[in-house]
Amino acid sequence: MMSYGQSTFAIVLSIVMSLLVVALLNRLWPVENRKIINDVNAWQMGVLGTTYGVILGFMLFTVWTDFRAAEVDVTLETASLLNVNRLAAGLPSPQRETMQELTVKYAEAAVNQEWPAMQAQQESHAAGVVMRQMWQVLSATRADSMGQLGRVDHLTTALSNLAERRRLREEQHENRLPHLLWILLIVGGAATVISSCLLGNDKKWLHYCQVTALTFVVAVTLAAVADLARPFEGALAVAPTPLQRSLVIMHDDAAR
Repeated sequence: MMSYGQSTFAIVLSIVMSLLVVALLNRLWPVENRKIINDVNAWQMGVLGTTYGVILGFMLFTVWTDFRAAEVDVTLETASLLNVNRLAAGLPSPQRETMQELTVKYAEAAVNQEWPAMQAQQESHAAGVVMRQMWQVLSATRADSMGQLGRVDHLTTALSNLAERRRLREEQHENRLPHLLWILLIVGGAATVISSCLLGNDKKWLHYCQVTALTFVVAVTLAAVADLARPFEGALAVAPTPLQRSLVIMHDDAAR
């Protein structure tokens, strides 16, 4: 989505536009005339503002929950990858060395190729290619004892969990808020701000401050919703930190 600079520009632009609307109203529709309908307009604005506030708060809570779920899924994907790496130690040679090398390649592909691609709103299946190679190595492994058979079963479960977590990450990257919801949020925000502009207030500086504060809150919240709704894009995005740490752990394990 947008960078911090772009979000700041959009917020400032929204505030400037709302203040221009107030200035235009003050010129075309004097404050004295607008004060006559304050009782009705204020009541309607209260209902509109409350309704919009509930919708906006619910949307912010929803996208934040989804963002946190994406962070947790990346952590669980990393845990599954480490499980595969460590369980591979029980495989016979040369499958053991091959599987452990592939787990390192998986983390490197995810960090260096898939994450930049997701930030650029593109698709990359580099880690998926490595995962298919893992399955091929596991399928070619022959257990010579009950102990090895148990290790292969555990490794199959760990690899299945890794595949599931990676698929969840892909779905979270592909999911988008419906256009209808964005129309509701933007139109509702504009209607709420414009309603505040229509109020008549003898103290014009106070009216400008009130409109500025309301516009700021609405614009910042919409920017936060837009950013959190795309958990792997934009200024605030899920980082591949767990996978980067797993690379350090796997390299340390291999050096021992």
